[in-house]
Amino acid sequence: MPGIESENSVEMILDRDAFTIEYDAARTTLDQMYVAIESLGYTPRLAIEDFDIDSMDEVLGEIPEPILAGVSSARQMGRYVFVDFYAEWCIACKALEEITLESFEVQSALDEFVVIKVDTDAYPESAVYFGVVGMPTLLILNSDGKELFRSVGPISADKLSRVLIDSQVQ
Repeated sequence: MPGIESENSVEMILDRDAFTIEYDAARTTLDQMYVAIESLGYTPRLAIEDFDIDSMDEVLGEIPEPILAGVSSARQMGRYVFVDFYAEWCIACKALEEITLESFEVQSALDEFVVIKVDTDAYPESAVYFGVVGMPTLLILNSDGKELFRSVGPISADKLSRVLIDSQVQ
């Protein structure tokens, strides 16, 4: 994509430059932020400041930890993997945990899964590998690590428990 000249004659290369946006979650949603970012020609994604971008080829070749261990366990047990991508600072993640993930119906359905919680700040390579751009992100993976289901943002306990139960029937 060609550079864009700003009023101060600073060239911005949209496919190379990155920026961080802080916003007031009480005034706008993450989805609204994504729409605004995309309308400007950018691609929203998780900031990975501490991740060594030179090792990206290695990361994309093999499922990174801690998800790889979960996939291996799931394969041995004949189960699917439930992955919860979160961050300690993510208020939406805390709400999802309290309202949805800790509900009786979801906990009951999760008994048949290998459950992995992935802190995206501690394991940014896992977030990059699975294309996580917003949190909370929930995934259901088969025992080969193939994605079967993805949910970004809030989801009701009723809907999630139905998805979990339906995925076991497949």
